[in-house]
Amino acid sequence: MVKVIVFREQGTVVGFELTGHADQGAYGEDIACAGISAIAQTALLGITDVLKLDAAWSQQEGHLRCELNRETAPEDREKAAVVFDTMVAGLSSLKEAYPKSLKFSYREV
Repeated sequence: MVKVIVFREQGTVVGFELTGHADQGAYGEDIACAGISAIAQTALLGITDVLKLDAAWSQQEGHLRCELNRETAPEDREKAAVVFDTMVAGLSSLKEAYPKSLKFSYREV
């Protein structure tokens, strides 16, 4: 199961962390894991490459984390929130299709 922690600050999403595997198929053939990874990695690219925001991030096998730096300007946080909220919507849609593959939790930071 992939565990998603969505980081919020005063109700606004400011980052996320994914850990684990979906375990819906063999390694390299797991469509749920591929979808989850694609959505989360696209959000990371939206933050760092498209919006060009300064965010702390790390990625390794079975783990992806991205969090805006505390000094991020309010208007940039609003832009980032759109990307993060879109990611959450996409992952929520996948959770409906693969309910045993994904678990959400939220953490106030």
